[in-house]
Formats: sequence, structure tokens, C-alpha cells
Amino acid sequence: MLKPFFLGASLTLSLIAGCGSAPVKMADPATRNTTFPEYVTTPRIMIVGDSISAGPGCYKKHLKANLTNAGITNYQFVGSYSDDCGGNVMHSAVSCSTTANFLDHEFSLPNCFADKKFAGITKLMQDNKPDMVMLQLGVNDVWGGSTSVSYVTDNYTKLVKKMRAQNPHVVIVVAQIHKIITDNCDNMGSYRNAEMLVQAVPAWARANSTQQSPIYVADLWTNSDPKQAPDCVHPGEAGAERMGLNWFNALKPLLQ
Repeated sequence: MLKPFFLGASLTLSLIAGCGSAPVKMADPATRNTTFPEYVTTPRIMIVGDSISAGPGCYKKHLKANLTNAGITNYQFVGSYSDDCGGNVMHSAVSCSTTANFLDHEFSLPNCFADKKFAGITKLMQDNKPDMVMLQLGVNDVWGGSTSVSYVTDNYTKLVKKMRAQNPHVVIVVAQIHKIITDNCDNMGSYRNAEMLVQAVPAWARANSTQQSPIYVADLWTNSDPKQAPDCVHPGEAGAERMGLNWFNALKPLLQ
């Protein structure tokens, strides 16, 4: 098993391989990026998430700015939706969505969008052909504080299987979601449920990662602050900037 490596207190990024697997044989790291197969010259990155990724808050523009400032430009954000936050980042995040929604071929959210259909993960993979998926789902699953952690992680597993069915070499970076307190900062049940989900993610990743399709874990929880969100859920500008930095720290070693 490859041991996790850590990138400071604010974010943990772990490459978690399956038990008993041999080291991956790749080209010299000095000559090429070894995160992706050799045929990938410009990695295509797709963000899959809910309103935290779709906006408001818009961590995506901060992520892109951090990558640019670090001189990391050999990548392409892909997705089915255009960004409306000023960062010009394509994505496949849908407000109000849950892990279960993306398991369907397509889904609707009548409470949030009238007469509109959204593609599930299989079609998103087919349409956008990502080499990497940033998976940031779970907030709406734990919103009421009653959904079990195993339900969410089981859906993560199903999503990963569907991703790999379309791209056996897909690299997955799954977020440990940020701290939330729903119902206008009053429902601590949602906080506790979110915390339990966050604690379960590393073990889930270890169980589902493979050398061919590794899973990395990005810690968005540790340094997040619900008070940086007007409703204790959706980050304001300061929270979005912090989240963008956390995602940057996660992606930097994978894209260099």
C-alpha cells in the first residue's frame, strides 16, 4: 500500500492505492507528468458538484488564479455548463443536487429548476471526456442531518464505477466537504453528519482506489469556517478564496 503524504495542516492530499499492489511503472518524473497515462498531454479536468461548486461563492475563479500564478497552465477545465463567476471555468456542477442525482442518466430538480434536465455522471463522462474528476458532493445529502454516511459513501462508490466504465484511467480527487450548519446556522445535526462523512472519506478512498485509477483526498474541512458563509453553508468571498486555495494545494502536485 502506498502511504499517504501530507501537504500541511490546511489540506491533506493522499494517493491511496489498493492493498498488495505493486508500484506503478511510469516515465522519469523529470520528463513528464506521472499522474496521468502517457497519452494524456493536456489533462482535462471536470468539476462535479452541487451549488458549492456551481456558485455562489465561486471558488473556481480562485483555483484558476492560483494555478495561473504558480505557472500551471497545461490543463483544461471541461464541463457541460459555463461559469458565471468571472473565472471562465467550465464545470458540471448543479445546484441542489445530491450524490444520487448523478447516478441517473439524467435528472430533474423541480424545487430548484423548472422544466430542466441535467446529465448524470455517465453522460457527463461521455460528453466531456475528463482525465480527472474533482468530486465535491455530499452537502445536500447531509443537509437535514439524517442521511447516513454509508448511504453517501455507497453513492460515491457507484459514481466512481460509472466514471471508470467510461475512462478506466480516470484520476479522482474527492473532497472532504467544508463545515456547514444548515437552517440559517441553527441545525447542528447537519454539522455532525457532515463531520462523520468527512471522517469516513479516507477509509472509503483506500478501499476504492486503484493504481490504474487512483483516488486522492482533498481536505476542505479542516480550515473551513461556517461563519465565512452568510447562511453557514454557501461560502462568501473569503470562504471561496480559502476553498480555491485548498483545491489548488490538492491539484498542484498532480498537475506539475
